[in-house]
Amino acid sequence: MKWYLKILFIPILLVNLLVAVLLMCCAYSPVLPAEHMPLLSLAGLAFPFVLAANVVFLFVWLLLYKPFMLVSIVTLVICFSQIRAFVPINIARQKPPVKSFKLVSYNILSSNLKASTANRENPLINYLEECGADVICLQEFPFASLKSKGAEDLLAEYPYRSYQLSDLSELKSHFLCCLSKYPILSVEKVDLNSTGNGCARYQILHDADTIVIYNCHLQSNNLNAENKTTYEQLLSEPNKDKIKAEGTRELVKKLREAASKRAVQANAVLAEVRKESSPYVVVCGDFNDSPISYTREVFSEELSDAFVRSGNGPGFSYNRNKLFYRIDHIMHSKAFESYDCTVDRSIRTSDHYPISCYLEKAK
Repeated sequence: MKWYLKILFIPILLVNLLVAVLLMCCAYSPVLPAEHMPLLSLAGLAFPFVLAANVVFLFVWLLLYKPFMLVSIVTLVICFSQIRAFVPINIARQKPPVKSFKLVSYNILSSNLKASTANRENPLINYLEECGADVICLQEFPFASLKSKGAEDLLAEYPYRSYQLSDLSELKSHFLCCLSKYPILSVEKVDLNSTGNGCARYQILHDADTIVIYNCHLQSNNLNAENKTTYEQLLSEPNKDKIKAEGTRELVKKLREAASKRAVQANAVLAEVRKESSPYVVVCGDFNDSPISYTREVFSEELSDAFVRSGNGPGFSYNRNKLFYRIDHIMHSKAFESYDCTVDRSIRTSDHYPISCYLEKAK
């Protein structure tokens, strides 16, 4: 290489090395205990942006000086499992077997389904009737909607139902709901010590086997409109001093506190999962955490991620304020095989998209 090219390329290479280190830090941040180090655990939120920067450097060196591509290539190989968790490719696992059953998890945003709107003109009711699921786990479900007068015949193909209150009083809380074509043998509340979220454990009878499903709505970030606007502005105007001084501090504080609480809740649910005698266990719901997070890392100690094993692409399940993350998940025990895990973008009545997959008992 000529000397003047070295002078030009060395600063670019140094920035590339810095970005490579940042990607590895973001990728492996989930191993940090978020309960004790919540701020550092938030590094996973930056993963998609730093990943994109590494890919850009890959093409920069392809054009300028191919040997330096090795920096990005080695970094991407080191972070391969996290990249696969964030954006998996599973073309061959799309066709579900005949004996599989379909599970849907959906945070419906309770304001979209009230007693006064629980009818077949409601797009949410239509979706639930037409989605073809065998078991539906809902979060932020308003209890009165399917208990109101005239609503008894709605979703009649799901004769088995459970409505579980979260930790707040009935007048202020959201419910967890399970609609099932199979008998629900028992329902238990898993104590998350939360002021607005919850987890319910269902035992469901399926072909003489007991399937245990945990329907989770883990700690929300409680971001208000100003916080979400701050996030959007940080993406579009990252150098704006006013945003950094006034908005970022509060945004990070809320994210840090929520991450710490979710860490405790995820560990509590995992402790219950480890007690299960049935080999067929599913943990699903609104985790309020991305694929590169302590929460998902905790569950992956015992469970497989259905989207990683049978989904395709990033599968963003939150659809507001440019918060492009998959925060709704389906995790299952090794006794299941998953197929065609999908984030369904056909309905947008909620700030979440539903996530679904087909599960078959492993032979």
